[in-house]
Amino acid sequence: MSSRRPLTNDEVERLRYMLNNDYSYRAMAKMFGVCTDTLKRMLVREGLAEFEGAKYAVSPKPEWEMWKRPCMRCKDAKPRPKWQYICDRCKRNTSSTGVSDDILTANLEVGIDE
Repeated sequence: MSSRRPLTNDEVERLRYMLNNDYSYRAMAKMFGVCTDTLKRMLVREGLAEFEGAKYAVSPKPEWEMWKRPCMRCKDAKPRPKWQYICDRCKRNTSSTGVSDDILTANLEVGIDE
């Protein structure tokens, strides 16, 4: 499943034009290369239309509790979401300068067995 990307201003204007000129949802979805349900979610997200049903509801962005616990690999203490033990940079980077993955997994296995 692909990640949601924000629509450009041109795309939003195109959707608005299509809605005002009575294009069918199927035709609009075909022009954007998505299914009709996805198109309806896009319309709701942009505030252009409202539909009955929970599957079209827009979920609010969660408010993450932050902490300054050091990263288990690089020991960087920049704030990140609570319960995230490894920073985003280390997740992306395969080479780490801190603790190796072997030690991390060994510590986890010991903690689980106890």
